[in-house]
Amino acid sequence: MSKKSIAIVGAGITGLSAAWALKKSGGHADIFERKGEPGGAIKTVQNSMWQLEYGPNTLLLKQKEVKEMIDAVGLKGDMLTANPGAKKRYIIKNGKPEPLPYSVLSAVKTPLFSPGGKLRIAMEPFIFKSRNRDQSVAEFVKRRLGPEILDYAINPFVAGIFANNPEDLSLQHAFPVMDSLEQEYGSLIGGAIAKYFRKKNPGKIPSSLVSFKNGIQQLPVALAKETGPCYFNHDVAKIGKGEGGWYITSQMGVHGPYKQVVVNVPVYKWNRDFLPVTGQQLDQLQAIEYPPLSIMLLGYRKEDVEHPLDGFGFLVPEKEKRSILGALFSSTLFEGRTPEGHHLLTVFAGGGRSPDVARMESEKLLHIVQKELRELLGVTAEPVFKDHVFWPKSIPGYHMGYDKILSVLDEIESENPGLYLAGNFRNGISVPDCISNGIQLGERLAKRS
Repeated sequence: MSKKSIAIVGAGITGLSAAWALKKSGGHADIFERKGEPGGAIKTVQNSMWQLEYGPNTLLLKQKEVKEMIDAVGLKGDMLTANPGAKKRYIIKNGKPEPLPYSVLSAVKTPLFSPGGKLRIAMEPFIFKSRNRDQSVAEFVKRRLGPEILDYAINPFVAGIFANNPEDLSLQHAFPVMDSLEQEYGSLIGGAIAKYFRKKNPGKIPSSLVSFKNGIQQLPVALAKETGPCYFNHDVAKIGKGEGGWYITSQMGVHGPYKQVVVNVPVYKWNRDFLPVTGQQLDQLQAIEYPPLSIMLLGYRKEDVEHPLDGFGFLVPEKEKRSILGALFSSTLFEGRTPEGHHLLTVFAGGGRSPDVARMESEKLLHIVQKELRELLGVTAEPVFKDHVFWPKSIPGYHMGYDKILSVLDEIESENPGLYLAGNFRNGISVPDCISNGIQLGERLAKRS
């Protein structure tokens, strides 16, 4: 191993972004990864003429620093912007896909909400803000916007992002922007209007939904090549402090010493042998729920799907009593994902709403998914391509009282100078959040190395 002052355990997007920012500032890190490839939950698979995403499908590009990173690792020419036709998003209402409103006029006309529900939205600026910061997403939305918005907008939206339920997530931590709008302006609508006219943030660029020619995993692959060295197939069993600094123990031996170590590994994989934590700290961290999630990737001939698939995809409210959470119209989003004349659907099932569905064996789940796609999209034939990905533990849920989780993470770092805990269990679960968090961490490492 090279003699460097910093080690990063886990080649997920947060750790790789930290390594890139560190190198940009003149530093370097050894990166250790259990698997034989970088990316963590980001994984693209090429199966004949089908290009499949087993984890995140897109990257919402809105930060200048993220765009600079993409350009710096040589992906500017390979970056793809989503098809403009994919802007339309559907919500299932009474068994039918209804487009989400995209303008004031469409909001007035939409059948998603009743006249009373629309009037309730208009009353939002007159609702007093809550003094309770630790409120659930469901409590907040029902109070400020009414039950219809909760049932037919936020409930499916939360299922699509967190694979979870709005009743189980903390507004302050899962949707901090909504929380800050209420706290600062006393209103979501009023706050959004005020922010629109406020001076633009120089760190932001016009947002766009992107991927890459070879899929979303092309980004972590490029980062690993750029930042290196990246030691794959190193299953790290222990991270501990000894004479001269921190040491990394894997099946390949003991590596170190390092002045600083970043741990970019999901919390559910931690134990007292892996990290210098107490049993009490581990017990407290086990409160983080990672719901199971199944992803079915299904290919159809275009003539076998009645719906035009003219959008991003659809989400299913819990009120509709379906087994699936929603689906992406993957072949509409980006070109080159399928053979000519075919559609690709990425269907999500399970999550915190119905964990038992996620755990079903492939053929049983496929039968359920096929039935619901037939009813919702007019799928008239069996898929010509199918794949099933099961995540036993998918996305961390920022539950009520998540402040305690964050304080435990802070406590562990405070007790172990030079140790940094990074990942989607902290400061946002999205790919852009993880990249931004990684870049900020890399800049801190550079200052302290």
